[in-house]
Amino acid sequence: MLRTENVLHVLISFLQVALRSLNLGICPKLNSLVIEASSMVVLELKGCGVLSEASINCPLLTSLDASFCSQLKDDCLSATTTSCPLIESLILMSCPSIGSDGLYSLQSLSNLTMLDLSYTFLTNLQPVFESCSQLKVLKLQACKYLTDTSLEPLYKKASLPALQELDLSYGTLGQSAIEELLAYCTHLTHVSLNGCVNMHDLNWGSSGGHSLEPTVYGSYGIFSQENVHESMEHPDRLLQNLNCVGCPNIRKVLIPPQARCFHLSSLNLSLSANLKEVDVACITLCFLNLSNCCSLETLKLACPKLTSLFLQSCNINEEAVEIAISQCSMLETLDVRFCPKVCSMSMGKLRAACPSLKRIFSSLTPS
Repeated sequence: MLRTENVLHVLISFLQVALRSLNLGICPKLNSLVIEASSMVVLELKGCGVLSEASINCPLLTSLDASFCSQLKDDCLSATTTSCPLIESLILMSCPSIGSDGLYSLQSLSNLTMLDLSYTFLTNLQPVFESCSQLKVLKLQACKYLTDTSLEPLYKKASLPALQELDLSYGTLGQSAIEELLAYCTHLTHVSLNGCVNMHDLNWGSSGGHSLEPTVYGSYGIFSQENVHESMEHPDRLLQNLNCVGCPNIRKVLIPPQARCFHLSSLNLSLSANLKEVDVACITLCFLNLSNCCSLETLKLACPKLTSLFLQSCNINEEAVEIAISQCSMLETLDVRFCPKVCSMSMGKLRAACPSLKRIFSSLTPS
């Protein structure tokens, strides 16, 4: 990493070799950069907060991290996309001076698959939808000026058809926008909604706008061929990982078999202080984190492949835990540390309810 005042002189000396990677992160006095490197594939400018002029001519560049370069403007981004057409990963987090003109220039990057626009002041994502049809990963953390209609092209016009990962954490999207996104963007594999204050429920107890009958999780019969066949009449959700950490207003999570989550392997709802009810039936779920959901009272699980369940600091009672884990025949790890209603002397009951358990973590007596 270079942190000298004469950065440009140092760069000139590097041009004499086939430099493939360069990290200029956190160079506080770097305000102008001219670089030509025919072999460079990775360039990091993270934290160069006064960098306002940059001429980057690296025809083989595939990764550019310009996060926290708050002075970079549209003309610089446009010039870079022209001279570095092979960029695949572009991080523009906390680059508030980048606007629509700069984003439209991304159409020059036919290989762009990852774009990070977190912590920006964007109000309109149309340039992204029109210029980045090949995107697989889009990060929009804390983009607080996006409205409920900002993402409509995703679920109403099928924009970004290749998109797999979407991060909307710490945003201000409303409940209805989140519901429609999750309902219709079934091609997404990884979704993060951490810290979304307007999210109140995660209720997939309906499909296509039609209410489903209540599901009884008395046995694995809920996964009968008939139920699976009915579910498959609609497109399966490709969702694998869903993160809703620290959502203060979420109170209920309902994921029945009819939700068609046939690929969901990880669900993280930790630190959601007002979450009271979790009702999940998912044949592929392996990891469930409900740690620090201090209001949790009801837990219903029909997850035959669940291997790890974290209930640290939950107020759920012992009987509810026993019933829930009895429907998880592959469960190996259970964390009930700091659960005031689960007695450390009752670990034997938990093992009897779920014989597959290998590790039980309790706050008093390790087992």
